[in-house]
Amino acid sequence: MRHSVIFARVFSTVILTILVTAVFTTVIYTFISGQVFTSVQEQLLFTKARRLAEMPETERQAMLSHGREPAGGRELDNSFSDLLGAYLMIVDGSGRITSVSESIPESLRARMLEAVPVVRENGEVRTSNIRSLRGTSTVCVGVPDGDGAVLLAVPLYQALVAQSSLRWALIVSLVISLPLVAALIYQLIRRIVAPIRQMRDVALNMAGGNFGEQADDSQQGEIGQLGHSLNYLSQQMNRLISNLVIERNRLEMTIDSLREGIISLNGEGAVTHINPSIRRLFETARPAGTGDDPRMELIPMPEVWQAFDSVLADNGDEQQLLTLPDRTLMMHLAALRDESGRVVGAVGLFADVTESERLERTRRDYVANVSHEMRTPLTAMRALIEPLSDGIVTNEQTRRRYYSILLRETMRLSRLIDDLMELSRLQSGTLSIRPEMVSVENMLPELEEKYGAVAVEKGVSFTVSDAVRRCPTAFVNADRLEQLLVILIDNAMKYTPEGGQVTLDARWNAQKITFSVSDTGIGIDPADQPYVFDRFYKVDKAHSGLGSGLGLSIAKEMIVQMGEEIRLRSEPGKGSEFAFTVPVFHAQTDSLPVPPHAAQ
Repeated sequence: MRHSVIFARVFSTVILTILVTAVFTTVIYTFISGQVFTSVQEQLLFTKARRLAEMPETERQAMLSHGREPAGGRELDNSFSDLLGAYLMIVDGSGRITSVSESIPESLRARMLEAVPVVRENGEVRTSNIRSLRGTSTVCVGVPDGDGAVLLAVPLYQALVAQSSLRWALIVSLVISLPLVAALIYQLIRRIVAPIRQMRDVALNMAGGNFGEQADDSQQGEIGQLGHSLNYLSQQMNRLISNLVIERNRLEMTIDSLREGIISLNGEGAVTHINPSIRRLFETARPAGTGDDPRMELIPMPEVWQAFDSVLADNGDEQQLLTLPDRTLMMHLAALRDESGRVVGAVGLFADVTESERLERTRRDYVANVSHEMRTPLTAMRALIEPLSDGIVTNEQTRRRYYSILLRETMRLSRLIDDLMELSRLQSGTLSIRPEMVSVENMLPELEEKYGAVAVEKGVSFTVSDAVRRCPTAFVNADRLEQLLVILIDNAMKYTPEGGQVTLDARWNAQKITFSVSDTGIGIDPADQPYVFDRFYKVDKAHSGLGSGLGLSIAKEMIVQMGEEIRLRSEPGKGSEFAFTVPVFHAQTDSLPVPPHAAQ
């Protein structure tokens, strides 16, 4: 039981209690035993004195005849005193000593004589009633004998000797029994403390996360109940910890799988948790000097950590946009508080809002572009109708020219509305794109005729390669294929200056035909290329009239609905190439009216 505090305390307490009890017993015994022995001696002397006083005079004289009778009364020899075990003094009614022990001390004789009047007055007396004997080491009693008195006295040293013997016997017995009692107490306390120590070890193992070890609950009484309670606590804690671990893992998996980045800080501002999205979101952040803040290695943006520090200073939640080279992030910071309302940490959520911001810009641009595209012909029409309505234009030739312009602007507005409606139908999936077997060669004459004339008018060269004429039969909607070619050729014609070249080409394999329309026009800047298929997007930022900006958007939507691809390759000043794919017709597999990827 080494180093057991409870064992040492209990053992020392019990031993100390035994020692204190022994000391108090010895002191109390010493104090009381004197009185007890005195009382016992008084009772014995009273018995002897009464017997002597009750004897007939003749019998008593015969008993006392061994002594001699001097002038002070008959002195009894020491053998009689030894027989009585006390000093004897008999006094008659006149106060004369009739018998007295031979060896009685004179001082005791005088004191015993002082007791005679007390005996005559009060009857039987004892040492405490005799004033001259109080506080002495002599026990004395007196009983009446007619008008006289019989007095017996004995020195108390005999009683003190017996008392001392008993006291030493008591001390020796305590000294002998104390080691035996200590050994017994040691074993008993050890049996009590051992289960407690074992429970302590179990509790320490529980604190370390080991809930499989069980406490000894086989003991009787409170120790066994304590062990049973500890085992029950271990089971409940094991179940609770297991549930918490499951919930923690579930929460960690949920947080780690989020596209939004999450950072958690403690009350001192140190990072305690991040999810993988954080590094992905900030991988393009411009490096900044870390200084004395190690957190800059994670996010090299001082404004982020300044915002965190502001939240930890209990300045409330914060929300702001962060602009990175390739994306825009929305940062929302919230403080973590304990039950008393004190800030003990902070959590930051970083969401990539690049796409939503782009869509919002697109929505605003869409409204602005639609308004602009509609306002241009409407403004021109109003400017022509007002003078016609007011009768200002009287010349018939001028009036006809005005009517011609009104018709052209009306058709332009009609085409814009038709394009918007078609794009809307494509995006909603209500426009039918039912595939069929299409011979590309059959639709080329109309394209060559239409755009040959346009090319001559614009001063450019329009060429259809022999590969287009020889390409295999396509499995596509004929109207949509022609519309795609018209959109791309028309777009190439618009942005190819005089003397340039527009070419329609094709290549194929066993599964796909790839049509391409290339030009030697102004080309498209790399920064603009990701957005050329957006609605109303124009490389010409001034919207100077080269189309409505909806043609490529319609082409993109049709390609998506058909489950195919459209690609752009361009270099500023050297021209552009748009290419899209359509499936090759296979008689064995393409007999169904609608392929799985086609929109209905």
